[in-house]
Amino acid sequence: MQKELKSVELANETTSTVSRGSAISNVYVNQPIMYGEEIIDAAKERFFFLDAVNVVKLPQGHKDYVEYKRTKYLGSSGITFDSGEKSGSDISNTALNNLDGVTITPAFYSAKIHIENYAARINVWNLVDRAREELIYGIADAVDQYIATTMGDATVATSSAAGALVLYGGDATSDTTLAAGDVLTPELVADAKRYLMDKHAYYWNSGTLTRSSATKNPWVPTPTEPFVLFIGPAQYNALIKDSQFTNAAEYGDNEVVLNGEIGKYLGIKVVVTNNVESVAAGSAGPDGSGNVNVNMTRCILCVPKKAFTFVWGMEPQISVVPIAWQAAQAVVLETAYAGAVIHDDAIVFIDVTDA
Repeated sequence: MQKELKSVELANETTSTVSRGSAISNVYVNQPIMYGEEIIDAAKERFFFLDAVNVVKLPQGHKDYVEYKRTKYLGSSGITFDSGEKSGSDISNTALNNLDGVTITPAFYSAKIHIENYAARINVWNLVDRAREELIYGIADAVDQYIATTMGDATVATSSAAGALVLYGGDATSDTTLAAGDVLTPELVADAKRYLMDKHAYYWNSGTLTRSSATKNPWVPTPTEPFVLFIGPAQYNALIKDSQFTNAAEYGDNEVVLNGEIGKYLGIKVVVTNNVESVAAGSAGPDGSGNVNVNMTRCILCVPKKAFTFVWGMEPQISVVPIAWQAAQAVVLETAYAGAVIHDDAIVFIDVTDA
């Protein structure tokens, strides 16, 4: 679900009592100021998904953004080729019916930290700077978690329609059948890559992974658009203990390294982040099959720039505004954003246990 940011009520204001700590000197700065691009720069190291997906900045005055896409490649089977001379007859026509678009409408969010002037004057910390940092970290986490959960809701393939695929650890065939030990393995990563590259869509049919009648985009990794695998700390722990992974993983090359990237395996960039979707035992699993029996994580292998587009309607900006009639100041963050899955078939979910 999308993480909502709401304005902080005055009941949660920062007073001298809640903020004083062990003061050793008077430090106070009260300068109305606005921070714009600096917010993005400061938050960059906390963006994991955003660092990889397609990012668009919507010009001022625009409400919507449309990302155009090719639903699938027609390929040799989708184009009619005539053989031999035409002898005056027309060449057979092929309908161009694979073009579509996704509309993305950024939504507005705001947050506020209220600081009493007296609290700021008697505190050893510069509370305005501390508030600004907390808002920066908060929006970075909110955006990245939003992308992870929105991508996690991609439409899965069916018997007749292409879409995302879900693979499971061990011999599980659903989130509810995951058991202890069904962790992420190099073999599972290899399987996920195979299905991402395949032109055939696959779906689960009564516990059996079955080929769909629908075809999908046969994604191929390139230097400019590599496959990326997002995993959690528990999955990182499982992989680094597997010699098959550590012996084959590549590190220290001259490519651009994504935030959280620990190396490449089978040409796939592996990124560790706490923002992948994790589910505690007893809670509903991401695949909708019911409550899970163990702690689990939904890892995501994807072609990120094809799978997801994120749109800034307004990049985060922070303003510090004096509130003279309250002898206080407000540190306010405003932003507008939204994102959407563009190609569902550019995603393979890997649902595994944490131990």
